[in-house]
Amino acid sequence: MSRAKSDQPAAGRRWLPATRRGRLTVLAVAVAAVAGGTFAGVATANGGHEGPSAVAANMSEAFPTLTASDWVTHGDHAVVIEMVPGSERRGAVPEDEKDNGEGHIPRTATLKVDQVLWSKPGAEAAPETYPAELLGWWWEGSGEREFAWQGEPRYEEGHKYIALLVKGDDGKWGTTMHAMPYDDGTVGTGESAGRTGTGESAGALAGLEKEAHGKNATAVRQLLDTALPTK
Repeated sequence: MSRAKSDQPAAGRRWLPATRRGRLTVLAVAVAAVAGGTFAGVATANGGHEGPSAVAANMSEAFPTLTASDWVTHGDHAVVIEMVPGSERRGAVPEDEKDNGEGHIPRTATLKVDQVLWSKPGAEAAPETYPAELLGWWWEGSGEREFAWQGEPRYEEGHKYIALLVKGDDGKWGTTMHAMPYDDGTVGTGESAGRTGTGESAGALAGLEKEAHGKNATAVRQLLDTALPTK
């Protein structure tokens, strides 16, 4: 789960122009890029965590989300979220992908805000729940596997996450792609790329996630409260 420095994208990762469109627009662009073969980093995610392996791709992000300063610069709220039980819905294979013999099967779900840890001054109040478009499955031929961004949560029922919530230009709420697993009240414990880990080591992490690793939401709140937005 290594992170790029906030001022320089890692190989296979691009940042789109910084806008308020939020996660959903970037999701559509990035999945289209994977389907079109323009992403170099598509692999099988495993890393010793529990659960089946998933197809994982490096991501495009609208703005840097590595450090606490990045979060307070670009986000509206930092929140603890989880999927509303029973809300996950499987989408259909897009018609234009059927002839290719492979493609992305999307998911939708309702996410619930359990706790607001930080809010940008003047931001609109965070929603109690909001609909989300999520990565689903990658199908090829007669088989399919879970699809995820490399080292990032898929957002699955029964798990919690600390995420950056943004309201887009279209009026929709969405989280940025980078989020932190937060099961059992511990940053780093939980689901990432479709697999469940205990977060025993922070050696490969960086930025806010490394600072908060093994700690609770109160520690994340304190890190964000003392962070300065970038100019």
